Amino acid sequence: MNNTQSSNSQSISTTAKLTITAMFGALAALLMLFELPIFFTLPFIKLDFSDVPVILGAYMLGPVWGCIIGGIKIALNFVLNGTITGGIGELANLMFTLAYVLPASLIYRVKRTKGGAVISLIVATVLASVIAVILDWFVVFPVYMKAFHLDMEAILGMATGANSLVKNEGTLMWLSVFPANMLKYACASVITFFVYQPLRKLINSVTHK
Repeated sequence: MNNTQSSNSQSISTTAKLTITAMFGALAALLMLFELPIFFTLPFIKLDFSDVPVILGAYMLGPVWGCIIGGIKIALNFVLNGTITGGIGELANLMFTLAYVLPASLIYRVKRTKGGAVISLIVATVLASVIAVILDWFVVFPVYMKAFHLDMEAILGMATGANSLVKNEGTLMWLSVFPANMLKYACASVITFFVYQPLRKLINSVTHK
């Protein structure tokens, strides 16, 4: 990633942006279908790579387009996969995606270099993981428990079975949920760092013919 190339989001036509947005949104929704278990956290917290197309699109086209791709991802996932959480999990997923993609793309928009990319991905990984904990703790988990008539003891029981360090709400969030999100966003960041530049070159070669 560098700032020596003249091809950027400004030089891509609106039609090309819409096409890329639709393609990346569809790819992200498809990737949501392939989830991997994370052995040290709650069973419903999974590892997937659906944020990779979202952040690639945000880097390539800008933060607003990245948000649109994130929205397409969730909308298409409803069609492809339905919901078992009454939409709570999907809305949470969108909030976490935006917490990751927005800071990364805004930082990279200012500093479009390889170093800027590294900084943006590190900051976004940590920030999104912290925001996810805060939202889970005070918003998502309470709403989920109320909707499905669960209590915190039931959640803690599930978490303790996977991670013996979990003793209470605090350890659940910081020793289970937080590292799980760090793993997810770190994986997305590493993939993004190595894929973005060759992918941007490929798309530019097609859109500028």
